[in-house]
Amino acid sequence: MPDDEKLTDEPQAGSVEGKKDGQEPAGAEPPKAASGSSPAVPAAPSEAAPTPADKAPSPPAAKPTPPKAPPPAHGAAAKPAPPVKKGPSVTAEITGDSLIDKIKGQFGASITEAVATLGQQIVRVNKQSLVELCRFLHDDPEAAFDMCADLTLVHWPDRKDQEFDLVINLYSVPHNRRLRVKASLAEGDSCSSVTGVWAGADWMEREAYDMFGVKFEGHPDLRRILLPEDWPGFPLRKEYPIEYRDNEWTDKHLDYREVDYDTSLIDVKYSERR
Repeated sequence: MPDDEKLTDEPQAGSVEGKKDGQEPAGAEPPKAASGSSPAVPAAPSEAAPTPADKAPSPPAAKPTPPKAPPPAHGAAAKPAPPVKKGPSVTAEITGDSLIDKIKGQFGASITEAVATLGQQIVRVNKQSLVELCRFLHDDPEAAFDMCADLTLVHWPDRKDQEFDLVINLYSVPHNRRLRVKASLAEGDSCSSVTGVWAGADWMEREAYDMFGVKFEGHPDLRRILLPEDWPGFPLRKEYPIEYRDNEWTDKHLDYREVDYDTSLIDVKYSERR
């Protein structure tokens, strides 16, 4: 067979490989588009373009360090602190009140303070005139404070000779009015009982004695009401320790013993049940 015929019968490797790869053989002319038709769009490459997720993340940029203030010059005076802002006053003298004016006229210098705090009227009296004032507030028709709502004490350890405030909150049912009566007491002072005016103050005075240690003269049955008689100290005083005081009393009165808790017995019993 002539050589030229062999060349025509053998397949051209370049054209086959080009078709397999989706590309035209080298040196081949691109096909002409038919008249009236749009030009052919080249085929997309077989490998997809890399996505942003495939790229390695770049390290976060370091935050700039804020500049430091220069140190004060040697011997320079420190900057004074700004003045403390004071809120509006909530306590004011009581004026133009007929009942308060009547109390001041009746007891004179024994009334050391008559103010209103957030609408709550407060009258402070010397402890010597406490019972007399309470009797007046109970019996006078204009006052008619027939209910002792509360009686307690407040401890002020840093206030010399006035370490305690006796506070009595009164309520008038006929007039729907409230009044707070205060009296200052020194450490070790006793106070006259008001149980002769309001019988309901009995247990309140006992609780005040139990928690603060202030005695009320004339009380019909003054003894502790919440704690045992020999309990050490008075819990609502500011210097009273809040830890381990109960251990002192329990060690003295309760017959108890400490038992070692052996956890191995639990494992034995549990295995027996299984």
